[in-house]
Amino acid sequence: MKSLQQVLTQGEQSITRSAEASKPPARQCPHCERLLEPMQIDLFGQKRWGTVTCSCETKAREALEKEKRRREWLTLCHEFTSRDKLLPKATLANYENRMGCTNASKIANNFVDTYSEWQIERPGLGLYFNGSNGLGKTHLLTGIYKALLERKVSAVFLTTYHMFQRFREVAKVDDYEYEKRLLKVLYSCEVLLLDDVGGEVPYDSRAEKLLDVINTRSQKRPIIYSSNFTQAGLEHWMGNQGKRIADRILENAITITLDGESNRGLINDEHHDWLAGRVKGLE
Repeated sequence: MKSLQQVLTQGEQSITRSAEASKPPARQCPHCERLLEPMQIDLFGQKRWGTVTCSCETKAREALEKEKRRREWLTLCHEFTSRDKLLPKATLANYENRMGCTNASKIANNFVDTYSEWQIERPGLGLYFNGSNGLGKTHLLTGIYKALLERKVSAVFLTTYHMFQRFREVAKVDDYEYEKRLLKVLYSCEVLLLDDVGGEVPYDSRAEKLLDVINTRSQKRPIIYSSNFTQAGLEHWMGNQGKRIADRILENAITITLDGESNRGLINDEHHDWLAGRVKGLE
């Protein structure tokens, strides 16, 4: 008659042989082709075999998730872009370098081509293009927007009128989720392009919204503006909040004046030497 110890020993040997027999084969990492032996684990007192994941697979899965989130973010940014105001055929390459607008074109191209360096050396520094109608300000902003998208930078192009219109829509329907998405885009997209600043009726409530967006993005994420107004003109046009808005723009954006008659550009003195060192032939 077998003793209890013999029975238990034989039982353990039987379980071990059974576990060995059920051991799955090693699998190969699809990325580095390394052989991955299965690992035995104790689960609630029973032996089980578990597959081993290679670090390559973990990194690849994380990269896919990151890319998925990135695509979703770019889609959200695209949703809030004033697509009907973009000039369909406009690019930086086909911008007409007319007299008085050469500097603006050079700076726009440098901003796009060396965007990462701008953000390292001058975090949140944007551009303020101003000048009369017909000098291609919207063309420049459209070209910058398209070029940034090609580089997978999350950019949003909005006329200020369209931006304020979206805020009015939120107020009418009291849609919290819509407002949250709108503010997330305005505050967090990598580059915000605001076209035709000052083209709307200057109510104080609208000025407050614009100031809020500028302050939130200040020294973090750049805004690129176009306007018919110099900053002094914008200050007058925007009413009670005009001086505050003009001051904040001046702090966070290089001012470039497009002048169809004289070959000049007005640039903030604080950033002039830095920018001249980046852009060859800057006048």
